[in-house]
Amino acid sequence: MLPAPPDPRRRWPVAVSLGLWVVLAGLALGAGASLQVLWPGWRFGFGALAMWGGILLVLFLGVKGPLCLSRTPVLTVLFAGLMTLLGTGSYWATIQLYPLYRVNIERAAFFVATCTLVAMVFLVPASRWPGVKRGRIEWDYPRLRLLTLLLLGLSLVGTLVTLQRIGYLPLISGDPNNARVEFPSIGGVWYRLSLLGGVVAMLVAVQACAREANWGMYLACALGLAAVSVYGPRFPVALPLGVGALMWDRLRKPLKLRWAVLALAILVPVAAFLGYWRERMVSASLLRPTAQLVYGAFVEFRELAWTLEYYRLGDRFLHGSTLPSVIVPLAPSPLWAAVGVDKATVYAHTTASVLADQMGADSWQRVGLYGECFVNFGWPGALLAAAVYGILLGWLDKRFRLVGAKSVAGVVLALAIAASVFAQVGELDMFTSTGSGCT
Repeated sequence: MLPAPPDPRRRWPVAVSLGLWVVLAGLALGAGASLQVLWPGWRFGFGALAMWGGILLVLFLGVKGPLCLSRTPVLTVLFAGLMTLLGTGSYWATIQLYPLYRVNIERAAFFVATCTLVAMVFLVPASRWPGVKRGRIEWDYPRLRLLTLLLLGLSLVGTLVTLQRIGYLPLISGDPNNARVEFPSIGGVWYRLSLLGGVVAMLVAVQACAREANWGMYLACALGLAAVSVYGPRFPVALPLGVGALMWDRLRKPLKLRWAVLALAILVPVAAFLGYWRERMVSASLLRPTAQLVYGAFVEFRELAWTLEYYRLGDRFLHGSTLPSVIVPLAPSPLWAAVGVDKATVYAHTTASVLADQMGADSWQRVGLYGECFVNFGWPGALLAAAVYGILLGWLDKRFRLVGAKSVAGVVLALAIAASVFAQVGELDMFTSTGSGCT
């Protein structure tokens, strides 16, 4: 019996990674002094590239099965790479507009690459753990359609009442003063009802993946997305769309990479334009078109670079003081009040709010999962968080590969995966809030 031919997927990553490491080592040994003059941050830059060589090897040689877009290892690596690439581009555009602004962006690239590599190393074995067979709960599609319409009605009513209380349409008027942080308190329960529009969109995605959706359901999806988009923030719209794409790729038909690239090429400038419109960034019009596309993309990466530099000496760590803000979203306010905890006060003391005070910024500054753990505990905290994060992603990857098109668990796992991947750039309390829905 002839041996199986070697998998081409296992050959080119090795060649690319080894070639990259050889080139980096050669340049470092032969031109280190010159590089120090031309590029002061070259050591962190080279270190980041070396780490990405390792990430490439772990992804293509360690992960078993097809590397489709719904796999958590693929999503994690793509998101980290996109954040680094566009975040660096955002920094470049920023210094075009503000020439005196400088941060060590290479340090941020090295930090993200290192944490991503650690997460991938722990993700691979976690994704291979044997699954436990459980009873499968399946959708009843006629009842699901009724539930979808009911939630849509609640969402539309909640949206109308909330907009009436706000007094204007934030999506059109913009939000340069970050008044959106007050919308939950202004709208109260009506605001939370309006966010059910995202749930409506995800339920329609469930039906579409099982080929049970009709045009009425697609219209309900559009109305649900419209309801969550009127306040300005892009995450409530991006999350259900991401969940739908994950489910489509896993349960109905694999998404082609070229279509994903095309969608990205369209969404990046659209998202940038919406951000400029919301913040009324007149200064962005001074940039060239290329710089305008990336100026508002992944600004969290730029803030992460500032944070790593500000906390690098270790004398300013928060030592876990902001972690309670991650825990309180897991239960509603009445339960916390019953045990003597003021949820609003605890929730307000987040890493993002602390960084905003230190930067002198008007709005909260997000630095992602790794950054928040670094602010609290330094490199050991960030690397430990990356390891735990990798284990979580591996478990989610294993479970998501086992679900069927009619399984209720599919949408729950897709939501958990989307929120987990976004945690690389979002706030930790946003992650727990998405998972519990109790904010």
